[in-house]
Amino acid sequence: MIFRTKLILFYLTVSINIFTQNLEWKAGLNYFFDNTEYEKSTLTQDQTMNGVHLSPELGMSWDTAHAIFGGIDALKISGTNSFVDKIDLIAYYQYSSPYIHFQAGAFPRANLLSNYSDFFYQDSVLNFRPIMQGFFVRAGNNKAFYSLWLDWINHQTTTEREAFYVGASAHKSFGYLFADFESYIFHYANVNPSNPLYHVCDNGLAHLSFGTSYANKQGLDTLLFAVGVLAGFERDRGLGDAGNIPLGAVVRLNVEYRGLGLKNTLYLGNPRLVMYNKYGGNLYWSNPFLRSGSYLQTKLYLTVHKSQWLQSKVGVNLHFSEKKLFFEQTFSVVVSLNSLTKSKGESISVFKYKQN
Repeated sequence: MIFRTKLILFYLTVSINIFTQNLEWKAGLNYFFDNTEYEKSTLTQDQTMNGVHLSPELGMSWDTAHAIFGGIDALKISGTNSFVDKIDLIAYYQYSSPYIHFQAGAFPRANLLSNYSDFFYQDSVLNFRPIMQGFFVRAGNNKAFYSLWLDWINHQTTTEREAFYVGASAHKSFGYLFADFESYIFHYANVNPSNPLYHVCDNGLAHLSFGTSYANKQGLDTLLFAVGVLAGFERDRGLGDAGNIPLGAVVRLNVEYRGLGLKNTLYLGNPRLVMYNKYGGNLYWSNPFLRSGSYLQTKLYLTVHKSQWLQSKVGVNLHFSEKKLFFEQTFSVVVSLNSLTKSKGESISVFKYKQN
């Protein structure tokens, strides 16, 4: 009798746990077109990036805040003969509450580091390395938050050098005023066993800024002005010196009205990426134009459509560097669907404005 009672209780416990778990899904599509005209630049190379990511995920959620997901990110580069050019595994645990968001495993990079500018990550990173491998935690809300994350890039082998990013960021709003902080350090180690021809390298970057921002419901989406300091640390430990510590000022002026936007970012200071000719993208994922002591980036864009599930933009970027003007044209379509978020039913469309 006692055994039968225990068996029934066990069965009820298991049944309750099963029925409180929910099957979840996510689906993402990211089409990107990015044509850079940098032929006359000595700091970077011109290229055309054109492709589409498809990232389906299936998962299980429980206790309203916990979930696990698994899936793939499949990249098709336009014009290649391959059916799929690259496949990355997606597998992670997620905890999400009104105050804390945490992910651990291999998960999509998009939106998690959206407060980092391309002074930290150039556009090609999201196009071709969309998955973070490590963890990400953010505590707070849109007015005040801090985040800490780890992104493991390379596993150490006899031919591959160990490499990973560790980053932290924070934001605090005081009415119309705000303070921002973004940082990371990249560790580029040796192979295993160590090769005396390779040296351990470090690349750190931090941006502290203060500014003011304003928006309203009459069409002014963004009005932002900020000034800050961009500090770096670059070292090849094999050289035996203290490394390079570049400093510079960053000024930002952003305006967006009814989907038409203008982002201006000015850098004045010491040249950066001093070991770029030796290590290139293996050590640096930031904007190569920062190799110059002065750089002005102007992004003009139009939000064709923006809703909870779909965002489409077309843009023209101007780069003033090396006493020259360089052009870049971009177009993107991002679809992000999931079963966890309820629809808000709000959208912005350039076609809607025309009808008004």
